[in-house]
Amino acid sequence: MKRPALLAFLLYLLSAWLLHAAGLNLTVRLLGGGDAYQAGFPAKLFSTTLSPWNPYVQLGQYTFANTQFQPFYPPGLLILSLFPDTFGYNCFILLHYALAGLFCYLLCRHFHLDQTSAFFGGLFFLATGFLTGHKGHQSMMTTAVWLPLFLLFAARHAATGRLREAAFAGVAVALSLLAGFPQVTLYGLILLAAFWFFRAGRRAFVGLAVCGLCAFLLSSLQLFAVADTLPFITRQKLSFLSFNENFLPLSNLLGFFVPNVLGGLHGVPSYTLNGELVEVFTYCGLAPLLFVLLAPRTRDVWFWAAALAASLFLSLGISIVQSVLFEVPVYNLFRAPARHLHEAGLALSVLAAFGLQHRRRIPWALAGLALALAASFYAALHLPAWVSTTLTVAQTEAWRLTSTTWPHPTLLYPVLAFAATAACLWFRAPRWLLAVVFLLDVGSVSRSIYDNPDTSNLYGADRRAEISFLFEEGLDPQTHRILPLDFALFQTYPLLSMMYGLSVANDYTPMWMLRYQSLTGFDLSGIGGEALLPQRQILSAFSIRYVLARSPASAFAARRTRLYREIALSPDGISVFENPAVLPRFRFASQLLPAADFPSAKAILLNPARFDPARHTVVEGITNPETMASGAIISQKTANNVLSWTVETSGRAFFIVSDTWFPGWTASIDGQPATIHIANGCVRGLFVPGAGRHEIRMSFWPRSLTAGLVATSLGLLLLAFFFRK
Repeated sequence: MKRPALLAFLLYLLSAWLLHAAGLNLTVRLLGGGDAYQAGFPAKLFSTTLSPWNPYVQLGQYTFANTQFQPFYPPGLLILSLFPDTFGYNCFILLHYALAGLFCYLLCRHFHLDQTSAFFGGLFFLATGFLTGHKGHQSMMTTAVWLPLFLLFAARHAATGRLREAAFAGVAVALSLLAGFPQVTLYGLILLAAFWFFRAGRRAFVGLAVCGLCAFLLSSLQLFAVADTLPFITRQKLSFLSFNENFLPLSNLLGFFVPNVLGGLHGVPSYTLNGELVEVFTYCGLAPLLFVLLAPRTRDVWFWAAALAASLFLSLGISIVQSVLFEVPVYNLFRAPARHLHEAGLALSVLAAFGLQHRRRIPWALAGLALALAASFYAALHLPAWVSTTLTVAQTEAWRLTSTTWPHPTLLYPVLAFAATAACLWFRAPRWLLAVVFLLDVGSVSRSIYDNPDTSNLYGADRRAEISFLFEEGLDPQTHRILPLDFALFQTYPLLSMMYGLSVANDYTPMWMLRYQSLTGFDLSGIGGEALLPQRQILSAFSIRYVLARSPASAFAARRTRLYREIALSPDGISVFENPAVLPRFRFASQLLPAADFPSAKAILLNPARFDPARHTVVEGITNPETMASGAIISQKTANNVLSWTVETSGRAFFIVSDTWFPGWTASIDGQPATIHIANGCVRGLFVPGAGRHEIRMSFWPRSLTAGLVATSLGLLLLAFFFRK
């Protein structure tokens, strides 16, 4: 890396620290919150095990198919392997903000912008509303930072015609895919294709082909795993309602000037749909908006202006447009049109860099921004409820009452930022002072989005009263599972349970195993345990021993069934219930009930009069009921991907493993291959032939993993060929 780029990277790293981490103990406080704390952090740590199977959520799932675990993402694997703790995760986040700035800087330099203008372009990009708002959506943010890099290599290919540049663009796309949020990569690829044709004309076909081939091969470990899993998960197609949720309200375009226009900052409640402030957060500082007004009317500027307009238009989620896009394959797998704000942020940053270098007409630009700011304030203060379906009259009035009393930060901070920026330009202040003003501007807003939770209680079961209690009661995570009913039970749900080695029945993921979700009724966020409580036979069959409830409503739902024994109320108000009919995770079945397919099995399993898990096991693929011999487990060894048991049976027996059935699992008995049957709708079972002592082994190695390794190897060879050439 050349010296100016290295210096820029270090300054971006400092800027990221100032924006997100200054004053925080990075060994204890986690940057971000929400999803980052509940799912992103533990998922990143688990990925460093390189385990293809995750036994801790649902009844187990194919880890490599869950893109948000980032199981093959090199930066995450490297940093979290060196520092498997809060500090490592925070370094990982800050690194990506710095990379966002660096890649945008290099892209701007390719457009022949001077170093200062290019530096500010990168600074504006790392502080865009999308990257700031999605700090808690860690995989989304880390995916987004690669967009300027594959645009840079596309521009280099267009300028030189060298296929090596197109191959490097494929590397950047592959890293974006491996970063775990394919929706953001897809939206970036749309911009990439438009940019490549704009710069190279028909030569773009060749460049895109080489780029696509390299990206496909290098990310094939991830892509093949997803393809292998798609037939068995719920995320095959969204409803139109889900597809169009979390669009950008038209009124929230004012958020470019008034960051608190719909609440959510400075202590004002969020008035956006479902409180999803981060999905529609647009504020990126006032300086970039000013410099956009100064951009010259060149061919490149017109392209980026069109990209900005198009991405903002798509973010609005206009129904007639979305109804057409909903018919586009692959595109219709993803929700939240507001995520097009990612491309808008990059376009805005590049335009601002052009404007900073070619700045003229500063008085006119300042007057225009002042007028836009005043109009936005006026519109926000008089915002009618009908402007956005996300607002009611009461919410609008509450916002005005809470945040429009001078000098509330909602009004004061943008005015101060504008005045300081204008002064820096008018009096030709040093550029570093302009950068400080910009960081203070965006920092005054971004620091109030996330709470940076304390992680000191995540390292050891003794740190949490309810978890310590479960282990004192004799919970064996290898034998039984727990069911947290409330989303607020962060330490046991969604994924922080992995920090304590606990297996939970619910999850927080876009990837639900189809059969399991159909039997349990959990929704996308894992909510739904209260509705499952009356079906104790399901909980027992799936080895769920303890039910945890924080809210009075959830505790009442457990008590109302009269099926569970309430054994404790922790000091922080968590009620713990025990399922007295629970069955161990590994056991032998006594009576087998045949089922032709999953609907038939489900009908039996959800009928307590027909299905008693202590006696019955529903097996698909057999034709007649069977009574099986008894058996006992002599010893067992359990790991994520390999399970083995020594058992003794009195005759032909049926052995149950209450873990998810998936084609990648294979089994052997006494060294001979054995067929794994689908038992109880979604778990694994196999016949043990004859009486005596037997060695049973199950291992997980799906075909997609082998195919992915071969394809990735070919991709590395192809990349080496282009690099040498």
